Amino acid sequence: MQKKIVILGGGTAGWIMAARLAAERVQIDGMPISITLVESSDIPTIGVGEGTWPSMRGTLEKIGIRESEFLQFCQATFKQGSRFINWRAGHSDSYDHPFTIPPMVAGASLGANFQQAGSPQSFSHWVCLQSHMMDAKRAPKQLHTPDYAGVLNYGYHLDAGRFAQLLKKHAVDRLGVKHIIGNFQSAALDGKDQIIALNLADGTVLDGDFFIDASGTHNQLIGGVLTSEFISLNHVSPNDRALAIPVPYINQNDAIHSATLSTAQEAGWIWDIGLQNRRGVGYVYASEFSTEERAREVLARYVATINSDIDVSAARQLIIKPGYRAAPWVGNCVAIGMAAGFIEPLEASALVMVELAAAYLCENLPATSVALKGIADRYNLLFNERWERIRDFLQLHYLLSERRDTAYWRYVTESVPATDRLNNLLEEWHYRDPVLNDFGHFMELFPSASYQYVLLGMQPNFLTLRFSRANEKKTELLKEIENLQAKREHYLAHLPGNREFFDQLKEKQLAVN
Repeated sequence: MQKKIVILGGGTAGWIMAARLAAERVQIDGMPISITLVESSDIPTIGVGEGTWPSMRGTLEKIGIRESEFLQFCQATFKQGSRFINWRAGHSDSYDHPFTIPPMVAGASLGANFQQAGSPQSFSHWVCLQSHMMDAKRAPKQLHTPDYAGVLNYGYHLDAGRFAQLLKKHAVDRLGVKHIIGNFQSAALDGKDQIIALNLADGTVLDGDFFIDASGTHNQLIGGVLTSEFISLNHVSPNDRALAIPVPYINQNDAIHSATLSTAQEAGWIWDIGLQNRRGVGYVYASEFSTEERAREVLARYVATINSDIDVSAARQLIIKPGYRAAPWVGNCVAIGMAAGFIEPLEASALVMVELAAAYLCENLPATSVALKGIADRYNLLFNERWERIRDFLQLHYLLSERRDTAYWRYVTESVPATDRLNNLLEEWHYRDPVLNDFGHFMELFPSASYQYVLLGMQPNFLTLRFSRANEKKTELLKEIENLQAKREHYLAHLPGNREFFDQLKEKQLAVN
């Protein structure tokens, strides 16, 4: 006898969840499960987020997909962090948020020592080799390095459509997930917020014991069949539109950036993600401060610097509703991905929330069905807290900006209310570095190092130094920094370029075949 899990919606979110649950062989009430995923052929994959966090390496390994297979099929490349351009003052300035944590010496302030050193380098260049590798468009590993290992921490840039295809093929062919094409029509309930079955338009009835809503912004189950309040963050994040377009390389030998480029614009910002065969470019903007026509002009100006032959009239417009479901888990159904919430693609947090949801279910579904209410209550509390953490971290990028050159930048820097928590931390950080204890949860989304990269990237002299601990353990810290910088030339000499790595990978694959 089996328990049945039904997933409504495919795309990256649905297929990550299906593959993780199937690979982990989870149980309910001590019984094995069958997994059925139903998706509509009428609903295209949005594919806004094409960047991942380093956590995706662990997810893919658990699912059982080889890294080389993933890289080739998804036209994926290595992401070593994000580079923010024109966010500080809007005059050719930039700073990085790399994935590698800087050296830590107990009792020594990185920020204060950086300010006292008077280094011509940016903060991330001073404390982290990864920014130098991002400058040189290097890969974080060599071809012979084992799957999912590297000398520097890394995530991926990927083709979201092809990624969903790979996950689907792997889940169905290797993990036994059942795949159905069909359009959702209604759900049968037992009167106690428990779904019994999904009814499809062609008359198919899919009964199940547990349901996962991966229907995106359609919210067909959570927020549709089952009531769950939507907490809007439009007053915090006015960015409610995006225009996205693929931009082919003019020369297929062009170097590939190993960072997501985020370039601030008059009413938002542009993402630029380098894949093996193209760049994915999009303009995230606030419709309150820009018309669609003007947004296309801004996007066209940027795209012309990459490939002047691209017609941005083909750019697809996406509607963003910043916010999240107060209760993503109701009864025997949980929403994931865009069905659970979304704020904006800055810092690429969308996919990691899917990964975290999948990890939570894999850890807790072996429980008996009578324990699901407690599991659901903890899940809702945890993910509400995570949305608030994402809100704070994203807002930090705007609050620290010196830009006041457009109505948009005056609004996001002066009129958007910050949470008391973020305001209090900013006051404290004038006198000390962000530290681990500032972030109480053991599964914190953004560690103190992430806040420090943004804080001192945006405002290098943020600390007052008046009460700093710059001189405590100063010698030890500066020695660590010196040792780090000494490795720079070695890394530059031995790590291949992103493009070089993938050319080598193709040659290796051709030799094998």
